[in-house]
Amino acid sequence: MAWKHPAFLWVLPALGVVVLLYLRAFRRVPAQGVVSFPLWLVAEAAARGSRVRRHLPAGTLLLAVAAIIVGAAGPIIPWSTPTGWPVVLIIDVSRSMEETDIPPTRIEAAKTAALDFVGGLPRSARVALVSFGNYATVVVPLTSDRGRLRDGIRGLSTQLRTQLGTGLVEGVHAVTGEQSTTSQPDRPTAVAVLLSDGRASDGIPPLEAAQEARRRGVRVYTVGMGTTTDPSKLRSGYWGVLDEPTLRAIAAETGGTYFHAAALERLKTVYRDLARTVGWEMRPLEITAIVAGIAITLLVASVLLRHAIFPIH
Repeated sequence: MAWKHPAFLWVLPALGVVVLLYLRAFRRVPAQGVVSFPLWLVAEAAARGSRVRRHLPAGTLLLAVAAIIVGAAGPIIPWSTPTGWPVVLIIDVSRSMEETDIPPTRIEAAKTAALDFVGGLPRSARVALVSFGNYATVVVPLTSDRGRLRDGIRGLSTQLRTQLGTGLVEGVHAVTGEQSTTSQPDRPTAVAVLLSDGRASDGIPPLEAAQEARRRGVRVYTVGMGTTTDPSKLRSGYWGVLDEPTLRAIAAETGGTYFHAAALERLKTVYRDLARTVGWEMRPLEITAIVAGIAITLLVASVLLRHAIFPIH
């Protein structure tokens, strides 16, 4: 927690002195003799005057004063808010995605994780879906319609080839349009999450596509899925072996991060973490108004306790 006017907090220790004076006043013994009261009045006072209850009005007032001091100091807390970045989900649908080393198949595991990813983003986030195989396709253009995105993910089907670079460029255009954009080094204009299980077969070279993404201010997070580096264990052979160096290079070129997943649960965890990373950020939020509301509530409660629950006779 941070403070806008921290000097006001130095007033808080003075409340401790007030508490001590208050307690001292209650312990003071009358100096002049003993005063007799009617027994009925003593009985009523005993019924009402438990040690805790009789101090409630003063205690509530003290808390109200403390809240006023804290509010004057301008408390600021970190708060999770949507980043506002447009996001494109780029998914490899090459034939190697039919491999079963990540059950039931790589493509079905990718769909499950992608659905989790969409669910973890803010409702206001605009998301596009792009697939690449023989060619790159914008399956769903930028939208905040979650139903449309889920239908697009569930409807993905495999193709023969792996135009990885072309898929990345298509995704970049899906979130930035055809015009060039500029961005701050630490704050992209858009984000891409690219998943692949093999290596590029043709199309635009992947590193050229990464450079295009960087020029347009798109940060690319890459996700590689696969369990083996031995092509003899795969029906798709060499083309189904994960090309980690290329995926790492794409992420590094654009300021993103590379992740590897060799199991469905790991893939789902990666996508959930990415949803938090690209969809949400911590921003400072001043809560003076909230603290002021608490102070007013405590003041009203103190007055009610003193004059309604414990009336003066």
